[in-house]
Amino acid sequence: MREAAGVSPVAGVPTDFFAPRVPRSRRVLRLATATAAVAALVAASALVVTIVVTSCGSLRSGLTRVGGECVGVLTDVGAHTFEGLGDVQQKISKQNEIVRAKSAAENQPYVRVALLSPMTSAEKSFMSKAQVRHAVQGAYVAQVRANGSAGTNDPPLIELVLANVGSRQEQWRGVVRTLEQLADDENPLVAVVGMGTSIAATRDAAQYLAASGSGLPMIAGVATADDFRDIPGFVRASPSDTDYVLALNAYLQTRTDLRKGMVVFDESEPDLYVRSLLAAYRRILKDYLLPYERSFVGAGDPGQRARFLEPIAASVCTDPKPDMILYAGRLLDLDDFVNTLASRQCFTQKPLTILVGATGLTVSDETAARMAQTGITIVTAASVHPSWFTDEAVVPVPKGLAAFVEAFRAARFDDEATLTDGYALTHHDAMATAVTAIRMAKRSKLSAADVRGQLLNLNKDVVIPSAGGDLSYTTGRRADPVGKWVPISVLPAGAAPIPKGTPFITG
Repeated sequence: MREAAGVSPVAGVPTDFFAPRVPRSRRVLRLATATAAVAALVAASALVVTIVVTSCGSLRSGLTRVGGECVGVLTDVGAHTFEGLGDVQQKISKQNEIVRAKSAAENQPYVRVALLSPMTSAEKSFMSKAQVRHAVQGAYVAQVRANGSAGTNDPPLIELVLANVGSRQEQWRGVVRTLEQLADDENPLVAVVGMGTSIAATRDAAQYLAASGSGLPMIAGVATADDFRDIPGFVRASPSDTDYVLALNAYLQTRTDLRKGMVVFDESEPDLYVRSLLAAYRRILKDYLLPYERSFVGAGDPGQRARFLEPIAASVCTDPKPDMILYAGRLLDLDDFVNTLASRQCFTQKPLTILVGATGLTVSDETAARMAQTGITIVTAASVHPSWFTDEAVVPVPKGLAAFVEAFRAARFDDEATLTDGYALTHHDAMATAVTAIRMAKRSKLSAADVRGQLLNLNKDVVIPSAGGDLSYTTGRRADPVGKWVPISVLPAGAAPIPKGTPFITG
């Protein structure tokens, strides 16, 4: 039941518009009586109760502490600050206040979109602290554009809420149940964006929402695994793993020096991204593959990583020596992987190229220097190209990129160089896709089911204000976008030629 409306310090804005549900998890500690006199006193008076609060931030935050992390749906974005997200949360909170005030003053409707993602990061996380931050930044930039600071300012207005499923996404069940409830509110939740990375928890959360009565549509930012294609109500703003490998295949047609590839994959646990990318290598690049593969334990068990990587360095020096490594693993492990290969004994005899499909790629300066010294090159098929965010792009750029970069710079995050990992761009495009579907629904009282019904209508004459290409969705491609650019980048820069002209485009 909703609380009675009050008035906030922002004149005329009811405080119950986004009243989160207060966590009810409490522990009552009973008092033992030591003497009959104390017992009589207790019986004659109100019981003394001690409450141990398991919520995070204010009691209205909607978050609960589980395993040292604050998880749940943060409807009042200012009620709790996640580590590293203070400035962007303040910006979202201010934008949400503007939405509520404008709604009250102009009698305009507004709806909510939830960014479901890890908001916290730990040693065994699949998203780094930087990637978490950039995902939130991208969603915020799209929200601002949608509400009229840039863009069209068509109704309804958009409020953004944050849904933290934990650093390894293990707390998704309670989060998605809360999202279901929010879909029935007066100003309803009508879409979920982000969804986290390509692991089993993301798939399970998506399947739950697909089957629930909420009708909530899902637009993923970096969930690239092919496994998601057949989930109803799910689309993504990134290429699929198959798309990444198709782009790499097109690149290999231009490299007659690369003919023998060894597959290396992370076997630490069932990781949908790794499994899907591995299957795409085997299927699409089968003519390049040597008859043996190597595995290692990566993101699932960082303490064992070095022990499992060392034999791979020896394998690349055994005849037939591979020209290239087809890497199916998390980028969190790539620095260690590259540095292990740099120690191979045959580095003076044969250069080595690592191929990978990923949202974006960065390596440390130390790793890049060692790559140059030991003949290692990384070729990446990605959602972004590092030069897109510089004054001199070395490859063509999508026509929607400039507006995104301008809006990102206007937000003044002071970390523009980190656009190169692609998380800000893909989460911006996921949010932009959600907003476009929302505004296509054109209902006075909008529901999540109305928005979900528009996902596969985002094609033909519909323009999504995306940064990574002219995205559209069709029944033939199912969850995968048409028109997404997949540029090839090379590290160290200049170590190998980059294809001329427009990059690979999905379709």
